[in-house]
Parts: sequence; structure tokens; C-alpha cells
Amino acid sequence: MKLHDLYEPAPVPFRFDTPGWFILAGIILMIILIVVFVQLRKYIRNRYRREALKKLASLDSSGPCIMPLFVILKQTAMHAFGREKVGPLYGKEWLSFLEETGKDVHMSDYQEQVVQALYTGKEMEPDTQKHMLLNAENWIRTHAG
Repeated sequence: MKLHDLYEPAPVPFRFDTPGWFILAGIILMIILIVVFVQLRKYIRNRYRREALKKLASLDSSGPCIMPLFVILKQTAMHAFGREKVGPLYGKEWLSFLEETGKDVHMSDYQEQVVQALYTGKEMEPDTQKHMLLNAENWIRTHAG
């Protein structure tokens, strides 16, 4: 006994006008818009960091620059953490605050030199000043605020 050939329907055409593709396109578009919005918001919120880094880069590290450095750090910290929290900090508490809120920031190592430079006008050694500038830049980039 011989069987007849199986009947095969015509292949289903591949088309992009089905509802599933519109839904997928809408989901992908929404994800792209959300990612762009989040990145734009992050960019706008971090404007103060970019401005602080520009000011820091404009400092002349060959001369005494510890006072303007700490002015930049204080302004940046007030923007990130608020005037009430940052305003009263000075000396050891200020340096500890910078270390606690930044990643790999080591300011307390130079506490005596900083105090002497800020309050007595004694110049810092160029090597110490260079480390302070690097720590300040690191803090501006990494502080969590």
C-alpha cells in the first residue's frame, strides 16, 4: 500500500508589519530614551566636578597654591554635601572628611604641612604640594555626594 505525499502549507512570509515587531521597537526605543535621559542627567549633575577640575588644572603648582586648592575643595564639597555639613569643618576634621568621602584620598598624611601652610603662610615643599594636588584631583573625581 502506497501513502500519498504529505501536504505542506506555504511557508509563512517574514514581515515586519506584525504587532510583535512594533512592540519590540517601542520597548527598544523606550530603553534608549531612558539610558540617554539618565546619562544626560548625570552629566548635568556633575558639572560642578568638571568646573572644579578646570580650576584645579589652572593652579600653578610651581608656586604656593595651597590656599586656592582648599578654596576649590571647600566650594566643591559645599556643592556636593551642603553648606551646613561642610562649612564648619576645618583642620583635622576637614582632612578626615575629605578622606572619608573620597576613594584613595590621603590628606591626613600631610596635616602638619597643610596647617602650617594655611595658617602661618609657610610654603609647602614642592613634592608635598604635588601630592596634595593629586589627592585633591582624586577627591573631586571620586567623592560620593
